[in-house]
Amino acid sequence: MRFFALAPLLALASFVVAHPGDEDHEHPASNEELIARNIAVEESKMAARKCAPQIAEYEARRIEKRNKLMRRQGTGTFTAPTPRITSIQDNSCVLHPETIEGPYYIRNEFVRSDVREDQPGVTLVLDVGVIDSRTCQPYPNAFVEIWAANATGAYGGYTGPWGLPTRIKEDTWLRGGLFTNKNGMVELVTIYPGYYSGRTTHIHTMVHGGNWQTRSNGTFVSGSGSVNHIGQFFFDESWNDQVFRTHPYTTNTVPRTLNSRDWIMQQAGPGAVVKLQYLEGQDINKGLLGYITVVVNGGANYRIQNNNALR
Repeated sequence: MRFFALAPLLALASFVVAHPGDEDHEHPASNEELIARNIAVEESKMAARKCAPQIAEYEARRIEKRNKLMRRQGTGTFTAPTPRITSIQDNSCVLHPETIEGPYYIRNEFVRSDVREDQPGVTLVLDVGVIDSRTCQPYPNAFVEIWAANATGAYGGYTGPWGLPTRIKEDTWLRGGLFTNKNGMVELVTIYPGYYSGRTTHIHTMVHGGNWQTRSNGTFVSGSGSVNHIGQFFFDESWNDQVFRTHPYTTNTVPRTLNSRDWIMQQAGPGAVVKLQYLEGQDINKGLLGYITVVVNGGANYRIQNNNALR
């Protein structure tokens, strides 16, 4: 028999409905769904232990290949040391699937690698690897979707009073995704996210597998396949400090919530933290490169709560 702490379940349930103005488009998860997601977390941790050597080797290969490419194409200013990953924590590289998509998700966003549009901020190139916990092998042809707040803490589409979804058909910035290649890898370009009241800096992610569909207008049909994972990426506070000293992040007047005060980040643990390095030299303004490996259950299918859609 499995036993789970009641507090995380209650906190998760309250998180779904705690944003003003979200009642019309957010459906609280049932107790059965919350329990099922927590069971999946425990199973994911076990799978991560089983797959630990493969995950460590997978990350090391990706980082080594990327660094060699940067040195060949660069101008000689790339000085970040080549990371050597030789071990992995038990819960590392597992982004907890009990995390819901939150109130700012929009269905049917564009298929694209660069989601920045006209949003200012520090460029963030995300190298995302996806592994199927059932096989401990890379997960090809999965759609990896991301969405996040801009430099001043606003989500595209939710720019009305109290974050109401007043422009979900017009604002598409910092939303979208792309498919993993045969090695389970995908590169996505965004900006380093800002923050808003009550949450630490994070990027939402969703991994879709199965028989997904796209439309001729270049959008992905959310829910057309199976939703194998819903989670969030986080960042070390030392990088947050550097980024938030630059413009336009400095114009955000909202009190900042640290990682240590964010219960979702605390549940996710170190495996949900993006490994970062400078894109060029040691200049934060030239951008950052981030690596993260997501372990998903390719047989899982979670329910998307939000019904707002771009198309």
